[in-house]
Amino acid sequence: LETAEKVKPFLDRALKDIRADSVHAGINLPMPFTGKDVMIGVTDWGFDYSHPMFYDTSLTNLRIHAAWDQYKQSGPAPAGYTYGTEYNTVSELLAAGSDTSNVYQYHYHGTHVAGIAGGSGAGLSYRGVAFESEFLFVTFLVDLAAVLDAFSWMKEKADAAGKRLVVNMSWGLYYMGNLDGTSLLSQAIDAYSEQGVVFVSSAGNNGDV
Repeated sequence: LETAEKVKPFLDRALKDIRADSVHAGINLPMPFTGKDVMIGVTDWGFDYSHPMFYDTSLTNLRIHAAWDQYKQSGPAPAGYTYGTEYNTVSELLAAGSDTSNVYQYHYHGTHVAGIAGGSGAGLSYRGVAFESEFLFVTFLVDLAAVLDAFSWMKEKADAAGKRLVVNMSWGLYYMGNLDGTSLLSQAIDAYSEQGVVFVSSAGNNGDV
């Protein structure tokens, strides 16, 4: 038997609730894990590049390694690709401010998701799970080719930096191929997984269908 607890939005207790605090402390692990030397690639929409959550815990250094806005066609595009705009420096990211408003409005879903995954806390108690990680953001066109390009770009960036890569997909686009593991998307995820990339996906955002 277990007493049912009332659900309340106490996000400062979330890390303890999912036992991430034990991981941060290295309890029963070879070492503490805080996201250091890991890049979290977030495929989403609505990124605020200047958000305090994306700085380190001292609010000194921006932890966004690079971003690719596939909607913004003014360029420059990433090397090897023919569309979108890439930001590779802190000055470029801060000058842009945010990605283009498309699927979601400015400073919305992508910021929220990335904050949960790796927000520093901005000096508060509401920090993300992997708070010492770095970020790769892709505001992706809603089609399969763009998603595959996003994965490839993220892998290239992480490899060049010598970092492990985790790809977050907080979206459910059920029409991107068969759901039996044979689609190009599934094959790509399998192939990258064999190279050590970890994929984290929502259960799907299409409950109405």
